[in-house]
Amino acid sequence: MIRYIYLLLFLIVHNFSFSQNERDIARDGNKNYEKGLFADSEVDYRKSLSENKSFEEAQFNLSDALFKQERYDESIDVLNNLINTTQKPDLKADSYYNLGNNFLQQQKLPEAIDAYKDCLRINSSDEEARYNLSKAMSILENQNQQQENDKKEDDSEQNEDQKDQNSGETDSPEDNEDQKEEDSDNQNNKSDPNDNEQNQDSQDNLSNEDLSKQEMERILDALERQEEKVQEEVKKMKAKSSNKKVEKDW
Repeated sequence: MIRYIYLLLFLIVHNFSFSQNERDIARDGNKNYEKGLFADSEVDYRKSLSENKSFEEAQFNLSDALFKQERYDESIDVLNNLINTTQKPDLKADSYYNLGNNFLQQQKLPEAIDAYKDCLRINSSDEEARYNLSKAMSILENQNQQQENDKKEDDSEQNEDQKDQNSGETDSPEDNEDQKEEDSDNQNNKSDPNDNEQNQDSQDNLSNEDLSKQEMERILDALERQEEKVQEEVKKMKAKSSNKKVEKDW
C-alpha cells in the first residue's frame, strides 16, 4: 500500500486566496489519481507546486503518482527532498514508508530495510511498516542463502572439473597401446628412399615407352578418382565453414 494524503479542507483565513488555488489544483490531481490517471495527476501536482513549492502534501502525492508510473528513481528523489525539509513527524514517517516501497520495487532490499526502520523509529506503532520490514528482511535472507548455495555448487563443479582434468593427464594402458599402434602404422607408411628411386626408374621407363591403351585408361581412371576425392574434401570444408511491486497489496 502506498500512502496518500487527502488534502484538508480548512485553510488559514489570511492565506485563503493563494492556498485555495494550489489546493484546488491538487484536488484535481487527487481525482485523476483515484481514476488511475496517474500521468494527469502528476501534471496537476506539479502545477500545484508551481504555485507553492513548499506545499508538502502535493510533493508527497506527486511521489505517489510517479511510483504508479514505475518511475521509482524520480519518486525517490521527491521523497528524499520531503524527508529532508518537512518538520511534520507523521509526514516524514509516511515518506520513509513509501521510500521503502520504492526501493522494494527495485529489489534494493538493504535500502528498503533501512527506510522501513527509519519509519518505525518515528512511528513505532506502524504495523504496515513492520510487516514490510519483516518481508524485506526475509527476502534478503533467502537471496543470501541462495547465493551461498550457488557458490558452493560452483565450487563443487570446479573441483569435479579439476579432478577430471587431472585424471585425463594420466594416460591409461589402453591409450598407450593405441599410441603404439598408431606409431607402428606411421612407421609402416613412411616412404623408403629406395621406393622413391624405383618409382623414378619406373617413370623414366614409361616416358621412354609407348603406353598401351589399357594402361592409359587405368591411369586416367586413377586420376579421375583422385580428383573426385579432392572435390569431396573441398565440399566438406565449405560445409564446415558455413555451419558454424513490490508493491504488494500490503
